[in-house]
Amino acid sequence: MAYVHQNKMLSYIRKLAFFLIAFFAVGPGQAQTEDASGSSWPDHAIRFIVSFPPGGATDIISREIAAGLQERTKQAVVVENVGGASGSIGVGRLAKSKNDGYTIGLGNSGTFTMTPYLQKVPYNPRTDFTPVSMLTEYSNVLVVGKKMKAKSVPEFIKEAQSSPEVLTYGSAGNGSSNHMTGVMFANATKLKFLHVPYKGNNPALLAVIGGEVDWMFATISEIKPFLESGKLRALGVSSLRADPLLPSVPPISDTVSGFNVVGFMGLFGPANMSPDITKKLTNEVNEILTSPGVIEKFARLGMRANPSSPEELAERVNADGALWKKAIADEQIKTN
Repeated sequence: MAYVHQNKMLSYIRKLAFFLIAFFAVGPGQAQTEDASGSSWPDHAIRFIVSFPPGGATDIISREIAAGLQERTKQAVVVENVGGASGSIGVGRLAKSKNDGYTIGLGNSGTFTMTPYLQKVPYNPRTDFTPVSMLTEYSNVLVVGKKMKAKSVPEFIKEAQSSPEVLTYGSAGNGSSNHMTGVMFANATKLKFLHVPYKGNNPALLAVIGGEVDWMFATISEIKPFLESGKLRALGVSSLRADPLLPSVPPISDTVSGFNVVGFMGLFGPANMSPDITKKLTNEVNEILTSPGVIEKFARLGMRANPSSPEELAERVNADGALWKKAIADEQIKTN
């Protein structure tokens, strides 16, 4: 009987200790439910959904933002990788999360402005989210291998026009960002090319280097080692102006008027998140993005840090979505 009594006493002490820890961790005024204005946000851990596997640029960017938020808010920010279906599974999970400011996630050009028009997804990119801030922008670069003679975009266009065979271009797969940039380039120049999809960017780049295909679009971070070794030549960047991360390469728009295809990453919460919490998140994230250390880390990934307002991010999603929706429908593009 003494043993049973001792166990009951130990159980009571554990429960009391847990209550006291929880009480003093959040404070007496915060032990209740978050108020509608979000004045006590954040008072516990934040979940950060990344819709791609660990290790890639999206994951690295997300973890950098999560680490900054954790340092600034003094609350744990836990990154949760939810990959699959071109990122739509993770983004769908974010859309269905509670909109209390404790679940946020990264969206990009693919998941918000391309994939929804290529396949069925469990979310509406325009109505199921609260935009917080842009995070990064990134250009694609038109690159060729030694098989091609062209050393500039004008020379490339002339070579394509005079070639007895249709030039081929590689991509990471049907509906990928570099495939869609290639489609826009073909439309803008009124040239015909044969698209060859690969299972990822690295196999496509190796195909350009090996002469299996003639050219492709790729991000700055992907091509830099091959530019330095002379295995690839960069002819033009897809942004309207020269990219500061590759200043010696002119914009394609110098030759093809108005050509401007730039990808983005942004931070989102579920729909109808508190305006006060959204404002706090936007301010915190924008401070993180202006840090010299963060700017340098993003640059190494070929990304430009790009703080913004929620309204600017929403406008970007709407504008780019309309652009890609039309291009996908006009070209009848299907995913792999």
